[in-house]
Amino acid sequence: MAQSGLSIKELAEQSKKKKESLDLGLLVRIVGLARPYRLRFALAIFLTISLAVIAPLQPILIQHTIDKYIAFGDAEGLNRMLLLLLGLLGLQSLLLFFNTLLTNWLGQSVIKELRMRVYKHISRLKVGYFDKTPIGTLVTRCVSDIETIANIFSQGVITIAGDFLQLFVITFFMLYTDWKLSLIVFSVLPVLIYASNVFRKGVKSAFQSVRTQVASLNAFVQEHITGMDIVQIFNKEEEELEKFRAINEKHLIANKKSIFHYAIFFPIVEIITATAIGLLVWYSAKNSLEGHVTAGVMVSFILYINMFFRPIRMIADRFNTVQMGMVAGERIFALVDNAAELEVQGTHQAEVEGAVEFRNVDFSYDGEKQVLKDVSFKVKPGRTIAIVGSTGSGKSTIVSLLTKLYQKSKGEILIDGTEIEEWDLESLRSQVVFVLQDVFLFSGSVQDNVKLLNESISNEEMHKAASIIGAESFINRLPGGFEYDVQERGASLSVGQRQLVSFIRALAFDPRILVLDEATSSVDSETEELIQKAVEELMKGRTALVIAHRLSTIRNADEILVLEAGEIIEQGSHDELIEKDGRYAEMIREHSLDVVED
Repeated sequence: MAQSGLSIKELAEQSKKKKESLDLGLLVRIVGLARPYRLRFALAIFLTISLAVIAPLQPILIQHTIDKYIAFGDAEGLNRMLLLLLGLLGLQSLLLFFNTLLTNWLGQSVIKELRMRVYKHISRLKVGYFDKTPIGTLVTRCVSDIETIANIFSQGVITIAGDFLQLFVITFFMLYTDWKLSLIVFSVLPVLIYASNVFRKGVKSAFQSVRTQVASLNAFVQEHITGMDIVQIFNKEEEELEKFRAINEKHLIANKKSIFHYAIFFPIVEIITATAIGLLVWYSAKNSLEGHVTAGVMVSFILYINMFFRPIRMIADRFNTVQMGMVAGERIFALVDNAAELEVQGTHQAEVEGAVEFRNVDFSYDGEKQVLKDVSFKVKPGRTIAIVGSTGSGKSTIVSLLTKLYQKSKGEILIDGTEIEEWDLESLRSQVVFVLQDVFLFSGSVQDNVKLLNESISNEEMHKAASIIGAESFINRLPGGFEYDVQERGASLSVGQRQLVSFIRALAFDPRILVLDEATSSVDSETEELIQKAVEELMKGRTALVIAHRLSTIRNADEILVLEAGEIIEQGSHDELIEKDGRYAEMIREHSLDVVED
């Protein structure tokens, strides 16, 4: 099961339980992401192998230069060897350039496709998934975790394979040149291998903690920036700052732990390297008097030591890079493999006429507390049904079920006689439009927010919709008109203006079914009058389900549903319910419907 709904604390606990060994199946799956770029992947491997073989040739050439030319004062031979060394260095630099460029390009190309895949998957998740999962956690999955996977290609498996090959080649040349000197140098290896293993485990644990704290920071910052107006209105800046300081402190501590491991490990490697060179010099000086070790061999071995110990030092770090990429990969694959949280997709496509029917529908958000209980009603095409009731009675839940934002627990929801789960989502949602009280506008122009990149809506249709709604005059007063930038969440527009933009959008999409929350409590009287006219225009000739707040809308509705604790307790027209003198009539008298008299 995927990590749907896991809290930050649960994610932290889960990270602590990760296995120490590499999951080869997971690693193969991550590397398999490069399949579309297999030729470039193969070229990167070839370049890595070439570098691993070419690099150890330098000490051999230097040894040969010292022992065969410098020792005998052969200036001409020395010049030839210098040119050869410069050519080898130039070739190595060129190969290193292309290898670095190719592996990083490969990593970025892979994560570009993976990020598209993850975002596409997120966009198809049920709305209920977002109710129980911190948005910051999903941001981490889509951005930071995927970026970590890129390092597997640029600094991970290919580079590690090259390092191991280089170690093998260096070991071969060292043993071939002087096996006794090689054993002297290799005598410090057990200490280095032990230190590298301790470092690898310690840094892995620290990095896992860092990833968890990054997710925690993202979740906190996203939530509190979104709700900053509430924080400021209630003077909670200092309290929330303290919460942020605590989370930030945990993030700092996690990073300090990783820095601490590096601060210890790298000096230890330098000490071990220096020890190996010291043993080499001692043994070489002792045996050079007897002619067993030449100056060229001693210099080449010093170069070999630096070339040998540098990859070992980096391999431990690169193993952690691979492991962190695998931790990120496991989280990402857990997300994209979680088909249970995807919206139910049907195959039925047709022009919607507008007949809606609920049959004995039950629904629960958490699987325990029933929000809707045995709800049944019918709406004929082109008719309006008003839904009234106290807060928490289930009004919004009914309209959310109509477009499969949530999936019912029991019963049937039919549109034109077809079960809603059989409908193709795109076909259904292209003909059902929500106009809600809490309007969400994206960063961009008014036109962008009206069309939502729907190329089938022309500018003429957009202007016509604005004219019918009665909002064209207010848009024309904006700098740039329809090109005016509404900014993030429509911040540069008033509440009423955002509502009018949403009405224009709804009319431009020309839906067959309209779902409307017509609350106008936050707007001025002029805008309220415009919205009232917009509601009337929108509802003409369409099936409408209205969470009603205005008395005029309630009176004009063909039928009214009265909800109480998720159940329909009364059903009928305004006059019928008033005559019945039940809960609806009581709510009207008490104004507990919060209705607006016209």
